[in-house]
Amino acid sequence: MTDWKDYEREIEREFREAYPFARITPNAKVLGKFSKIKREIDLLIEEQASDFGFRIVVDAKHRGRKIDVSDVEAFIGLTRDVEAHVGMMVTLEGYTPAAVSRAYYDDTDIFLDVLSLDELKVFQGHAAIPYKGKYGANVLAPFGWVIDATRREHMMASLYQRGLTFEEALRSNEWMYIQFWTKKNEEVNTLDKLLEFQKSYILRGSPDAEIRIVDGTSGQKVGAKTLIRRLQKKTYSGPEYTGFVDFEDFIFMCVLHTPEEMERKNLRKLRSLLREVFPMTVTRNNTRVIQAAEEKLKGSLSDAERASLLSQIGWWYRDMEQFQQARKSLEASLAFVPNDYETVKQLLATIINLGDKPATLEVMNRLLRLDPHNPTVFTDCFRYSPDTDLTYSDVIGLFETLKADYPDDELVLANCDFYIGNVLSSTDPKAARERFVSAQRRFRKVLPRDHQVFAALRSGLQQLSALLKKAEPS
Repeated sequence: MTDWKDYEREIEREFREAYPFARITPNAKVLGKFSKIKREIDLLIEEQASDFGFRIVVDAKHRGRKIDVSDVEAFIGLTRDVEAHVGMMVTLEGYTPAAVSRAYYDDTDIFLDVLSLDELKVFQGHAAIPYKGKYGANVLAPFGWVIDATRREHMMASLYQRGLTFEEALRSNEWMYIQFWTKKNEEVNTLDKLLEFQKSYILRGSPDAEIRIVDGTSGQKVGAKTLIRRLQKKTYSGPEYTGFVDFEDFIFMCVLHTPEEMERKNLRKLRSLLREVFPMTVTRNNTRVIQAAEEKLKGSLSDAERASLLSQIGWWYRDMEQFQQARKSLEASLAFVPNDYETVKQLLATIINLGDKPATLEVMNRLLRLDPHNPTVFTDCFRYSPDTDLTYSDVIGLFETLKADYPDDELVLANCDFYIGNVLSSTDPKAARERFVSAQRRFRKVLPRDHQVFAALRSGLQQLSALLKKAEPS
């Protein structure tokens, strides 16, 4: 069995690496606020994190058994007595599930966690560098949470409690996700403008939403301005907080979903994350892999293999923001396999970055016609339009042309009306409602009544009715 002194020294070493600028005292004695006696602490970590002192207490006792609920309850008493902000129990023999639950769901504002020595070594390295184009950010997971670097729709990364899957975190409504807003958008290029922009579309979709600015966090690592917004909707099971960090070239956003009973504790986790995040410039060089792929193209390949390789080369060029070369490779790929959906979608994203409006409309038309019965195709076109010079009329024109090409196909006609309604909802609620009603009528002819599109239509019609009622003269 490991000697207990070696064990404590190993834990101390891990924390010294994690907190290089903190004052760390092994076997410290701190006068208890309530007990009025000196309490013994295995490892005391004190750091001036911002304009206040930050105190972490670590229990690293060498036990010959698993940590259980009674151990956690005694430790909670200690952390409160010495006014700690974070309490961590590290164990050699493991812990019972009840011990972890007791620590995690305690109603104190103190961060509590229970983990093994092996988990501590991994835990301290729980970080990720989500990036968008050339902009990236170094993000540290809060105590007890992990970062999931899997890219999902509208998420560059997600964070949730250690030991859960992403799906389990969603069900518990206790998780965060990360997104960036780059300042290249000429109309929304400041934090204040972004807040107003987001507020307008939140209230457009949910007029009853409650929005207020809570505050930011002082002592941000690189001195960036921070802000936290609280959002509550009737349809939400708990509040949503969004933390903003205003870096020079982009705005970092972290969205927190939390049950109300965990609101204060999880808000502190969000503040901790915002305080520590810092920006990075991401430079990628895919030259070698491109050269290797181009050598393969000189060999004997089928049309499908050649198309696949050219598509991959296009992606590598786009990843390096060499968009002209990317366009050339992607168009060459489509010359071999014209209807490859992912390659057409890549080409669309590439041409948008080149600012070629006529070509953008042409490729959107092409994408829509690959599978006009599939709503994902419409969503992919709709998703890209805010990053282009396209007007609402341009986007609506795409769908109207498609309707003219499929005059007898109710599913295509319904999809077009549904997405035209979405486009119009921000500028012409009355016309948007007419499109939704038309889409509803057409969908009923071809889809079962329990299809999810009908719930989306009902919600959209309710929101539009509320907007129209609000606009009526009193």
